[in-house]
Amino acid sequence: MKKILLSIVALLTLGAAMFVATSCNNGKKAVAKHVIIIGLDGWGSYSMDSAQAPTIRQYMAEGCYTLFKRTIRPSDSGPNWAAQMNGTPLESSGYTENSPEPTFKPLFLTEHNEQPTFFHLMRQQYPEAETGVVCEWGDFLNYADTLCLSYFKRIHGASENPEQIVEESTKYIKEKKPALLFIHIDAIDHAGHAFGRGTPEYYAALEHADGQIAQIVEAIKEAGIYDDTVVILTSDHGHNGTGHGGDSLYEIETPFVIWGKGIKKGEEITETMIQYDVAATVAKILALETPQSWRGVPMNVFK
Repeated sequence: MKKILLSIVALLTLGAAMFVATSCNNGKKAVAKHVIIIGLDGWGSYSMDSAQAPTIRQYMAEGCYTLFKRTIRPSDSGPNWAAQMNGTPLESSGYTENSPEPTFKPLFLTEHNEQPTFFHLMRQQYPEAETGVVCEWGDFLNYADTLCLSYFKRIHGASENPEQIVEESTKYIKEKKPALLFIHIDAIDHAGHAFGRGTPEYYAALEHADGQIAQIVEAIKEAGIYDDTVVILTSDHGHNGTGHGGDSLYEIETPFVIWGKGIKKGEEITETMIQYDVAATVAKILALETPQSWRGVPMNVFK
């Protein structure tokens, strides 16, 4: 009788655990266990007309892509990186400029007094998941909700040591095998501001970033997680001359490239795409239940 009771208790406990696990993400199944996002600050779509970027072009062919992802207004870094993590336009998030705090109170706030990002959803729904941010622009961390992250690091002096971002990112990938990692590379934006859109220096920065992407992908393979990973390349804005923030197509059209487990191959995304759709696409990959406040929709890139 004692053995029977113990068996019943074990079954009930297992059933409860299964119910909790299923309820947590509404019965959805993750497309992949890992998502690595590489954000290239200042990478405008116009650059792909003539850029020598073999790594990027390889994964455009091996996955899905669009060169017509639109920024939200204004075409500045803060609002557009925020939208890609919190799934909302500025009317909801309150981020209207490059500022550490919203210009006005967001419509919805978490217990951390932040707009809910996909990092917050991961911490809520998968509390043990490893999540991280490695960035070159310090203000990037203002939009990621660092209280939800397992790890975050801002790289100082990137212009003096441009390989530091790759060294830190690849080390973290191989040691921790994160479920969700956002890597922010700033060199293209620096070149755009210093020399202007479409200049040799701008293209040199993009081509260098292309090589950095190859190194990051190699680290994912060395970590043994590549076959269960989706990789995303994205941007916040382009440039018009040496600036951005306006409404020209040079500033508001940005690339989006996605490949890996469960992703279609060799397809151009023909749907309209806005920055906050990046967050929704990431949420679908990781089977995250998204809040009502989000406005993004996942792209049709899945097999």
